[in-house]
Order: sequence, then C-alpha cells, then structure tokens
Amino acid sequence: MTKTSTKDEALYVMLTEALPGFLISDFLKCQRLPSLPSIALRILRLTQSSKATINDVADTIEHDPALTARLISLANSVHHTRSANSTQTCLEAIQRLGLDATLTVVLSFNLFQHPSKGPQHAHIWQRSIMSALIARQLAEQVCPQQAGSAFTAALLQDIGILALSATYPEQVDELYIDSAIPHAHLVVEEQRYFGCDHTIIGAWLAAKWGLPATLINTIRFSHAPYRSTRTSDNTGDRLMEMCVRLSGPTADACLSSTPEEHLAALLYDLSTTADIPSLSFESVLQEVQPKMALIAKTLRIDTPAAIDPKELLENAQQLLLNHTLVLSSRREAQSKALTMLRKGYSAPDGFNKDISFKKLNKQPRTKP
Repeated sequence: MTKTSTKDEALYVMLTEALPGFLISDFLKCQRLPSLPSIALRILRLTQSSKATINDVADTIEHDPALTARLISLANSVHHTRSANSTQTCLEAIQRLGLDATLTVVLSFNLFQHPSKGPQHAHIWQRSIMSALIARQLAEQVCPQQAGSAFTAALLQDIGILALSATYPEQVDELYIDSAIPHAHLVVEEQRYFGCDHTIIGAWLAAKWGLPATLINTIRFSHAPYRSTRTSDNTGDRLMEMCVRLSGPTADACLSSTPEEHLAALLYDLSTTADIPSLSFESVLQEVQPKMALIAKTLRIDTPAAIDPKELLENAQQLLLNHTLVLSSRREAQSKALTMLRKGYSAPDGFNKDISFKKLNKQPRTKP
C-alpha cells in the first residue's frame, strides 16, 4: 500500500473494520484487484490541488513512457486533430485533450485495460465518465473552486464495483447483467449479496491506494441523500459532495431509455429536500453532452444517445406536474372520504346506528 499520512492510515483501518471479514480476506488474495501505479496517484493528487498547473501534470505523465505515447496517440486521432500540425509532446497532448479527458484516459489506461466479457463493465465506466462531467458542471455553479475535486470523486465513485468484479466475476456478472436496473436497487442487491455496498468498498480501495481523505469520504458517501447530515467545517466540501451525489442519478437519467421519467423523479426528490441551492440542469446537460461524446470516441466506448436538454427538462417538468396533480387529486378524494366518514359518526353517542344496522340487516340469517 502507498504510504499515507497518519490520518489516512486511521481511515483505512476504520474502513477495513467496517467491511465484512470474508470480503477483506478475498480482496487481499485477489491478484486482479484494481490498483493504481504511483504516476496515476500523483496525477490524481495534482488534480485535487488548485495550485497545480498543466505543466505539472505533463511533467508527471512523462515519467511513464507508455502512458505518454497513449496520450499523444489519442491527441493525434481524428477526433482531436484540428490542424495539420501533429502533437509531438505530452504537454501538447494534454492541451489538446483537456485536463478532464487526460485524467479519464490515465484512469482508463490503468483500471480498464482488461475489459469484462459483458457489456456491464463498459456501462459502469460510461456512467462514471458522465457522472464526472455532470459533477464538474454542477460544481461550477455552486462551488467553482471544488470543480476539479468533484470531477475526480464522481469519476471514482463506483470503483468498488471494479473490486467486486475482479474478486467475484460470476456473481457480479449476474448482479449487473441488466444495465437498466436503477443504481439504487443495485446497492440494495449488493447488501444482500455481500453484506455491504460498493461505496464503502470503493472508499476502502481509495484509502488502500493512499488517496486524500476528502476524496475517500466523498466516495464513501457518494450515494447518500442529497443533503447529508454529515458535518463538515468547509462549505465548499459539503457543496462538492452534494454535486457528486447528484451526478449519478443525473447520469442515469441521461443514459436511460426513458430519461424524462428518471429526471422527473430526480426533480421531485430535489423539490422535497431542504437547503438545496438553485441549479440549472439545462446548462449542465448542454455542456456535458459534447464533452461526453468526445471522450467516448477517444476511449472507443459507446457514445450515449443525443438528447435535447431543453426538451428533456420540459418533458420531465410536465411529468412532475402531472404527478403533482394526481397526488393532489388523491388527497382531495381522501379528504372527501374522511369528511363522509366523520358524518357517519355524527350521532350523539359517536356512532351512526342507522348506517351500521342497515349493513347488519343485509347479512343472511343462519338457519337454526
């Protein structure tokens, strides 16, 4: 394990104790358990720092010749070539790809170079990338200084699934075979199969790698309620965690065959949650869609179906309005029924005998 601070080491021990014993035993014996080399870890730490520059990232990547060659090759691909001049250096490749795409390539190079036999592995990575892009755009609205951290945490929020997939391939293939199953339901099934869900496994894995505590905790609570009761002295950290929690359900909506229904459910949840800041999902989706298409082509994964953000939101809001009207109609019907029931008990002794005895008299008499 990468050397960590005392605080991170304590967090690793705490997460180890929180996992079922058989899981820890099997993870530590697994030869294919996801790992990150020191170069990838250094790049992750750089993306968490507001002082890091693109030159710092390039200097770090250049220590890995294979990764450098991969980035230059991708930057020179047809998807990124905008001029006759080809990319020659790592710095030029990063400038052409962008930091988000560069980090995504670095992690995919190390975590996804052995794709699973089934399509669920690619879907997990696709969802992670979409979530990361969404988290960054949400953070730009409410905590811009934490946008990079939001991207990284959202990108890694489902790494626990990779650990489960490497250790229990058959069970995971069965569990994740249907990508249409809501993510929240998968968490419930994971609890049933393994005694915990992939968020705490992901946090344990991140601690094992030696990632910063803030990132570890964000992964751990990435699927918690949007407004968490977890205390933090840093308002930016709380808002960043909220953006990560929102990113997954928003990505699920974008990747669903019925995006309006998923987005309507998300909007309803937000409308019933206190202290959620105003967010523009239309601008988020407008920014995310072309970036997602570019990264998908770069990594040669499926590009999500194109959506019209404005139309999608209008349809989702209409569904939400219809849902509200149905609930209102049900409440009105229940209120009328309650009023009639109270009238039925309007006799002086609190019981309307006429109504009750009429019902009793209709009962057939039994023969002696």
